[in-house]
Amino acid sequence: MTFSSREIKFQLASTTEDAELRRLLRENPMPGAISLSLEREPSYFATRALEGEPHQTVVAREPSGRPVGLFSRSERTAFVNGVPARVGYLGQLRLDAAYRGKLALVRAGFERCRELHRAGGVGFYATSIVEDNGPARRLLTASLPGLPTYCELGRMITFLLEVPRRARACSLARGTPDRLPEIAALLAESHARFQLAPAWTAEELASGDACPGLRPEDFLLVDRGGKLAGCAALWDQRAFKQTVIRAYAGWIGRARPLMNAAAAILGRPGLPGIGAQLSHAYLSHFAARGDDPAVAGALLDAGLADARRRGIDFLSLGLADGHPLARAARRRREREYPSRIYAVHWDDGAHAVEALDERPVHLEVATL
Repeated sequence: MTFSSREIKFQLASTTEDAELRRLLRENPMPGAISLSLEREPSYFATRALEGEPHQTVVAREPSGRPVGLFSRSERTAFVNGVPARVGYLGQLRLDAAYRGKLALVRAGFERCRELHRAGGVGFYATSIVEDNGPARRLLTASLPGLPTYCELGRMITFLLEVPRRARACSLARGTPDRLPEIAALLAESHARFQLAPAWTAEELASGDACPGLRPEDFLLVDRGGKLAGCAALWDQRAFKQTVIRAYAGWIGRARPLMNAAAAILGRPGLPGIGAQLSHAYLSHFAARGDDPAVAGALLDAGLADARRRGIDFLSLGLADGHPLARAARRRREREYPSRIYAVHWDDGAHAVEALDERPVHLEVATL
């Protein structure tokens, strides 16, 4: 049985609904050539500060109280026109299958979000939509009454790097707590060139809330002339955030057995079965002073070697479309997954979005 939008109530989520929220993420995967569910096991709420703080999850409930949809709203500090500023992030939009395409329901959900926005402290929000998700992009960018305005800012590419069975020997310095201020300074120097890139502080890099599961020794460092020249972190989030294969579309599904047989012969990771978790981590906090390709290459090789030691098959690295360091990623075995990045605003945020300059847009995919 389904219900009209007037009967669906949008309310802030409670920790008592943890299991139902995890069900929504599990049962409503992101569409595409490879359909993926982005899950939060064993607890939805344990890592909510990963997206920003404050963080609010809104649940759509049937009259019985059963959750049938969710979205999240958070705030974070990011670079806007080269200066750290508070911006919002809208994420995890999910609806059960019976409610997808219900425009009245989408309007009602955004009206609840607008109420929260008025009580918040940001002018506009960033959000990302995978390029394969044409229905969502068409609906949300159609300038329909009752919906906020979506302004496309640019594309990002998530590189899925294949970890070789025999990774190159590449040893770099490891991070330590006393080097976190240096790392934060290098990231700020790099990220100020991009819109919406995170403005990390040393305290956040050390925080189990802002960066759960990330330790100082997970950072790989390149030093040149006594100065930090590059950094990256191997951030393994599988203990609290998982990517699960839900379907393969078209020829990929038909060819998967043959592709996996060839991968086994070549000593490469195959495509996991339906319902299997991707053996995956993030290569995050990636920066090379002056976009030095040699430094970037050393970080990539060290990250891949570290992933092999940990038994990880794939690393995700997100870069702005056209980023100077993208060439270094493309020299490794990789697949590319583009996303569109939008600034989302109501009337009171139009001026802030119009004031954005032409810098390319960059989000840290590990925090989405």
